[in-house]
Amino acid sequence: MTSTPGRRPPQRPGPSPLIRDRAITGFLVALIAVAAFAIGLPRSVTPSAGEGSPFPSVPAPSVGQGGLVVFREGVVGRPTSITPVTARNRADRTLVGLIYSGLVKAGPGNTLVPDLAASWSVDKSGQTWTVAIRPDAAWQDGQPVTSADVAYTVAALKDPSAAGGLAATWADVGVEPLDAKTVRFTLGSPIAGFLAALTQPLLPSHLLTGVRMSDLATGEFAQSPVGSGPYQLAQIDESRAILVPAMATAPTNSPSASASPSASGSTPAGARSSSGLSAPLAASASPSAPAASGNTAAPPASATVASPAPSGTAAPNPNARPVQRIEIMFYDTEQALAAAFRAGEIDGAAGLSAATTAVLAALPGASVLDYPTTTLSVVLLNLRTTHPELANPNVRKALFAAINRAAIASTDLGGQARVADTLLAPESWAYDPSKVTKVPFDRAAAGKLLKAAGWTRANGKWTAPKGRAPYAIELLTVPADVNPRLAAVAAAVRDDWTALGLNVTVTSVSGTALAARLASGAFTAAVLDVASGLEPDLYPLLDSSQVRAKGSNRSGYQDPGLDRLLETARQPGTPDARRAAWGALLAGLSARLPVLPLVWADEQMVVRGLSGASPRLIERTGDRYWDVLAWRLAATQ
Repeated sequence: MTSTPGRRPPQRPGPSPLIRDRAITGFLVALIAVAAFAIGLPRSVTPSAGEGSPFPSVPAPSVGQGGLVVFREGVVGRPTSITPVTARNRADRTLVGLIYSGLVKAGPGNTLVPDLAASWSVDKSGQTWTVAIRPDAAWQDGQPVTSADVAYTVAALKDPSAAGGLAATWADVGVEPLDAKTVRFTLGSPIAGFLAALTQPLLPSHLLTGVRMSDLATGEFAQSPVGSGPYQLAQIDESRAILVPAMATAPTNSPSASASPSASGSTPAGARSSSGLSAPLAASASPSAPAASGNTAAPPASATVASPAPSGTAAPNPNARPVQRIEIMFYDTEQALAAAFRAGEIDGAAGLSAATTAVLAALPGASVLDYPTTTLSVVLLNLRTTHPELANPNVRKALFAAINRAAIASTDLGGQARVADTLLAPESWAYDPSKVTKVPFDRAAAGKLLKAAGWTRANGKWTAPKGRAPYAIELLTVPADVNPRLAAVAAAVRDDWTALGLNVTVTSVSGTALAARLASGAFTAAVLDVASGLEPDLYPLLDSSQVRAKGSNRSGYQDPGLDRLLETARQPGTPDARRAAWGALLAGLSARLPVLPLVWADEQMVVRGLSGASPRLIERTGDRYWDVLAWRLAATQ
């Protein structure tokens, strides 16, 4: 790989791409300040010879010899806690994506489509959402999915003892079962994109009532999960998990379906409603489907601003047949996983380093599915009054211009990332490139900005106004063994700022320590990930009201003008009004740069013989299976 101009030859080892294999907080904007869940729980232990698997052995389904189409995917590591609240690693999250489902799920393009939900409505205030569950929605043990399951799952997410990291973000959401198949959500304040939060996979209350949240991660259920997703677990041991199509009735909005589920229940007068394939991220899940009458929660797909399409769509293959079984194979190392793909023992491999992905993609018949994610690596600056030297937007712009983001994406992360110009993914319906001011990498321009802001340079080092010594930055991040990707990004930022003339050191601290320092304001800068979700909302990250103990505004940034833009952007409204609000917010972010966006993470999967998979913007690792029912495998596999 050639070096990008302006970047020193890479000397750091390439990071392993444990994309999103770490804890996140927040359902609309999540500051990954701690990765506390990842390091607070015991690591997976591989049984040694003679030891039993931590999972019970479930008899495999009997299948006829020959003709069974099996898709085999490999991952590094072994599952330890297969629930959507306690999943710890990639193996867990991969299985969660196949076994569980939510009220809503990702659909084609930027859409959200019903999954367990039959319909939903929101009142005029935008604070009360009512969701009707599909009459035929059932768990994989045959029991019906009910409103009690929704209430149980939200309670689990809120419970700090579950260690899932989502308690604070659901704190202002009330849940009330109205009947067995109807549930009401009451929000503390209107959030137009709340429906995206309902992609959260559900837990079965009938199997977990009485189980303490603190015991969920290591309990029997976490090893023998029962979900409501497209596939159910048939057998699992230390080498593989076998999944077969779920016996429960599948929703009619699968990629191969042509019919839409009908609306159930009535819509209150004046309320906006959605049923069938309607969703707030787009008026319909397919260009030909009509929008629900009066649905003004977000723009229709046909009217969204053009954005880069994900690459590597697995085109239809006339010789391919529907996948009938999925096997997730577990490997101890990336090398072992790569060797299995080379040998033809598996059909897909995810979570590999950029270098290994490139090598495998060059094999005959292999290709890469590239899923853009909502995970954004940023530099979070301390903008409290205790750091007046960072208050000038031109200083922040100088720091931003001094970072070679293109080199981070292409060299430091090996192409498994894309350059970020703002805090909103370019694939989002709300993104308007005309409102985003791009800041190119330009070290000389950065120096001029610092000088104009009153900084002085002597002996190649910059000193802030009223400073007595060259300016020093301690750059916080999590340890490389917790998140090697972030560690590589932090090292690149350190090198670029050092080249500018700043004294920079990277300090890796535990998740708990990092969270404490961010909350107390005892930091100057930190390299973190933020997850904006499928429906973006930057209010928790930047609004002045969120500068509090339980808020997510850890930078301490307070700007009444930006507050108004943030609050308007999250309000319900017509598609045009919401686009205009987001355009104003994007312009405001470009002018202020309260957080420095670096690169968006990509989730890549090497496949061979697979067709029917269509990459789209995803939030979680398991979201790659949004269209799994349409997957096909070549007959020669």
